Amino acid sequence: MPSPKPSYSDFWNDLASDLSLRRAAGLHRQLALAQPQTPRTIERNGISLVHFGSNDYLSLAWHPKVREALADAARSPRVGSVASPLIAGAATPYQTLTEALASWERTEQAMVFSSGYATNLGTIAALATKDDAILSDSLNHACLIDGCRLSRAAIHVFPHADMDALHTLLLNHRHAYRRVWVVTDTVFSMDGDVAPVLEIQRLCEQFDAMAIADEAHASGVLGECGRGVACGPGIDAERWIRTGTLSKALGCSGGFVTGPALLIEWLTQYARSWIYSTAPPSAVLTAATRAVELARDMDEERSQLAAKSRALRDALRGLGFATRADTTPIVPIYFQSPDEVLAISRRLTESGFFVPAIRPPTVPKGTSMLRVSLTAAHTDSDLEELLEALKKL
Repeated sequence: MPSPKPSYSDFWNDLASDLSLRRAAGLHRQLALAQPQTPRTIERNGISLVHFGSNDYLSLAWHPKVREALADAARSPRVGSVASPLIAGAATPYQTLTEALASWERTEQAMVFSSGYATNLGTIAALATKDDAILSDSLNHACLIDGCRLSRAAIHVFPHADMDALHTLLLNHRHAYRRVWVVTDTVFSMDGDVAPVLEIQRLCEQFDAMAIADEAHASGVLGECGRGVACGPGIDAERWIRTGTLSKALGCSGGFVTGPALLIEWLTQYARSWIYSTAPPSAVLTAATRAVELARDMDEERSQLAAKSRALRDALRGLGFATRADTTPIVPIYFQSPDEVLAISRRLTESGFFVPAIRPPTVPKGTSMLRVSLTAAHTDSDLEELLEALKKL
């Protein structure tokens, strides 16, 4: 006899059972209302804490010139853009921002999406097809993973930053597909390490492949004028499709792609997350334009961020904590279990610091971490006091 079909009540029971298992495993997530107070402090559950959970690396979300640009543009008679870009949503502020991004990135054109997530979803799905293969780093961000899936291309995942494994995949699979894409973050969002972009490019050249790089955590922070990682010496711009975000180091909201006019024209026809989404509000676009203009000249802040990162990592290793030897603003502190990292995060909260606990599935099973995010606003005293709190654990 066939098993009975599940009823609608089984659906709700299944949800409750799954959530119960997540709680028991220390993986349950819960929304906490938080109110940023200053570029370096936040109020969570009524308690003021030094904020080590922000992606606002250059503190541009608080910059008076960015805020002034937003406020001036907000005096417009309307708030939202009220239409998708192709219908009537691409007003002058949209064009001004795309021109600023293209100038910053030293390329022909740019396209702005409603979010960084939508950027990668739409870009990858518009470029890769069912006749292609995608070779994806195992630690890529969820938006890259979902964009790969949406493309319907064959997906092969290689171990994180393992160029020997990538070489093997290219050797074994390149001949079977119309086109092969290597997809990677340039700065990985949890571990904060930098992708080996020159080695990826060398393999792409050897096997006639293309590469897609998400510069979300690199834009504004790394590279000449803060342009990112996959644009430095030795990079073949025609080999790479580069995406970025307006919502991290630039302190605003949205995402973008930059490149040749031919690329932007193609995405205008096929990037569904851009075509069928309402354009970002003009006030946000105006603020982002000002942030881009400021970010390109913030070399001193970038240098200071790298120095803070280097000093914090050295001190953490001196205390016996496991971390990485990079100099990006994302500083991971590794632990074994979700319960352990949650307990340590709570104890840091009691000491006056917000340092988020990162658990699976955001990171692979069997790993958990504290993710310390550094910004231009953090002081030497902030770092010293955080280290003192960690020393007492």
